[in-house]
Amino acid sequence: MLVFAVLEGISQLSEAGVLVPPDIRFEVYKQLAFWDLYFDSATGGEEIFSQLWPSFVTHGFLHGGVLHLVMNGVIFLALGGMLANVLGTLRFLALFAMTAAAGALTFGVLAETNGPLVGASGAIFGFFGILKRWEWRHLRMYGGSYRRFLGTIIALVVLNVALFLFFPGGRIAWEAHLGGFVAGFLLGPVLGPRISGPSPI
Repeated sequence: MLVFAVLEGISQLSEAGVLVPPDIRFEVYKQLAFWDLYFDSATGGEEIFSQLWPSFVTHGFLHGGVLHLVMNGVIFLALGGMLANVLGTLRFLALFAMTAAAGALTFGVLAETNGPLVGASGAIFGFFGILKRWEWRHLRMYGGSYRRFLGTIIALVVLNVALFLFFPGGRIAWEAHLGGFVAGFLLGPVLGPRISGPSPI
């Protein structure tokens, strides 16, 4: 979260005229954001830009403004802290990297835009995905109502639809959310807690 805040803070200071040049955000995006334009060039057999490969993960450290940072940051700290305690540092970082990359890949395949993908939301939805996988495993092993399990998934779908319809002035990367969630769900058995138990959510 500190890395998220520092990168966004540098861009904010640049835009406020405190730092020069005033276009630091664009330069950071150019190097670290995931660009669908680069992805399309690579999959189309054209020149592969060197920034493409690390950007599958590095885009997750960038945000599109203070509001974007705060929205993602609150959820990241809540779910990330819990998962870091359960998984340990290395496995948590692996989860972040793999779900962020899956979100970028899904965005690259499904999205029709030349703009950049930035934000930790793909990884955050990966956090939701792995938690729901653990909950599903618990329900299969011990029984219980699937109401909460299904309710959370429905709520996440509704949230994405609401953001897509009502978030003014910006494009919501639902494709990255979808890819991150599916990746997290599939990673559940690999990165699962060593002791079976109820879902943390």
